[in-house]
Amino acid sequence: MRIFVLAGFIVVLGLCFFATQIPVSITSDKVEEAVSDAVSESELPVDGDIVEQVVLRSLEILDAGQRRRLTYLFGAYIIIWLVFMLYVLRLEQQQRLLNQRLTQLEIISDVQETDQEQ
Repeated sequence: MRIFVLAGFIVVLGLCFFATQIPVSITSDKVEEAVSDAVSESELPVDGDIVEQVVLRSLEILDAGQRRRLTYLFGAYIIIWLVFMLYVLRLEQQQRLLNQRLTQLEIISDVQETDQEQ
């Protein structure tokens, strides 16, 4: 049981790690192209360099926020799995103690039966 829990934890952790390694498809070239399109369609005079800087800074802030949220998500995931693994280990320990107690009771019962037969 312990091996299955640990294997499941490692598999899901690996999937989460690889899922976060997907590169963001927004590059500075795409930002520059979108800004130039927006500036050309604008009816008001706009400085394209300032708009591009603002957009890039906004993307940096959004990316940092996303990374922070993923960090919290993975932290919570690891804590939940650790609690689950501790619970499974505790159940296993209790099962072992119950089996020992059952064996002791069977031995005592056998001894009492043999004493009664004599």
